[in-house]
Amino acid sequence: MNRLLDIGFEASGHWLMEGDRLKFELTRNSTQNNILYAFVCNGQVNYVGKTVRALQIRMSGYKNPSQTQITNINNHLRIKALLSDGVAVDIFALPDSGLLHYGQFHLNLAAALEDDIIRVIKPEWNGGKIEAAIGLPPPDLTESKPELPPIHEFTFILQPTYYNQGFFNVGVAFTEYLGADGEIIELFLASQPQPVLGTINRRAAPNGTPRIMGGPKLKNWFQANANLMG
Repeated sequence: MNRLLDIGFEASGHWLMEGDRLKFELTRNSTQNNILYAFVCNGQVNYVGKTVRALQIRMSGYKNPSQTQITNINNHLRIKALLSDGVAVDIFALPDSGLLHYGQFHLNLAAALEDDIIRVIKPEWNGGKIEAAIGLPPPDLTESKPELPPIHEFTFILQPTYYNQGFFNVGVAFTEYLGADGEIIELFLASQPQPVLGTINRRAAPNGTPRIMGGPKLKNWFQANANLMG
């Protein structure tokens, strides 16, 4: 663990159980992207990964793994097993300051370091033969199903302010299905393969109903596709 601390990894949060469900709490770096992260138990680095997305979005993949995400499922089960045995699982992270360049090109710190950190430290949970040798039983996909959030649909009228500013409000009936104020949310727009990252604003309305702030990308999409929305 000291080798990670020496290069700038910092404590960013931890995993915990809420009833029988896995949950994470992040105290820093939650919205940072291009970031390296590590799961640490009793000073031992068990897993190292990287993500180009916000850290809290990547952690959500471990919290609620889909049935095709084997790494997410395996780490989900491993974390739950450790927590059930009373072992703390901490989240450390190394954010990319954006200051490293090679000539005119930005050097992605997470992409540059991940492979070599895994080669040197050999975390127990990191892929290939090391992962297979742990001896975990095959993931029980029926167990992961309750972790998947239900699908709810709602409609809204594209108001002029939505069109011009790139946000929309969610009605009272659906407020419980969205996260807390300030959380990151992924917006999949029609058939676009990559989501737009927005934020949840629960301070705009007096009753705390969420406003989804998509910014310029959502505004541009509204204005380019208004004819598709009637």
